[in-house]
Amino acid sequence: MNDTQQKLVNFFSFRRWTTTALIALVAVSILGGSSAAQAQTNVALVDIGKIFKSHPVFGQQLEALRGEAEQFKAQTRQMQQALMQEAQGLKEYEPASPEFKAEETRLAQKSAAKEVEQRSKMRDLMKKEAQLHFDTYNEIKGIIAQYAQQEGMKIVMRYNSQEIDPSVPASIMQKVNGSIVFHTNQKDITQEIVGQIARTYAASRGDAVNRR
Repeated sequence: MNDTQQKLVNFFSFRRWTTTALIALVAVSILGGSSAAQAQTNVALVDIGKIFKSHPVFGQQLEALRGEAEQFKAQTRQMQQALMQEAQGLKEYEPASPEFKAEETRLAQKSAAKEVEQRSKMRDLMKKEAQLHFDTYNEIKGIIAQYAQQEGMKIVMRYNSQEIDPSVPASIMQKVNGSIVFHTNQKDITQEIVGQIARTYAASRGDAVNRR
């Protein structure tokens, strides 16, 4: 094989290699683009805070608990005022008298018992409020999971859709520390979840009416 023939062989071998490499590169690019597009499609965003505010019964239940707490606080204030009036009766006794010490002890014990009752009641109300948030969140999370599975979404990320209020430092820091910097409206499924929850409660109310 002379030099000219060898050069032709090398040329065609190089062309075959570059053509194969180019085809492989195009295939990787297409597949990579498809994977990126698929990954974008499989990720959605949801504003949990907005869903809580739009929940058909959560707000009513929370207000009922807070109303109960305010009512108990009012009763506590009345009890404290009553104890103060009873304490005025100590003026009728000599400070060193057995009657004074007995009445003082009785009032102190009554005050301590009421204070324990107050702390227990407030803990109970706080526990109920925490349980309400927990139950509602699990309900919302379940509906989000069901919706995501139906739509073929792999990941649903939580974010805050409220705009920054420059006059409120907490609002600014909340956005600055947020995980989501940019998103398209098509990726926000908040309204879909709000609608699904509303339909679920409307259906349950309809079933309750029909059973009557």
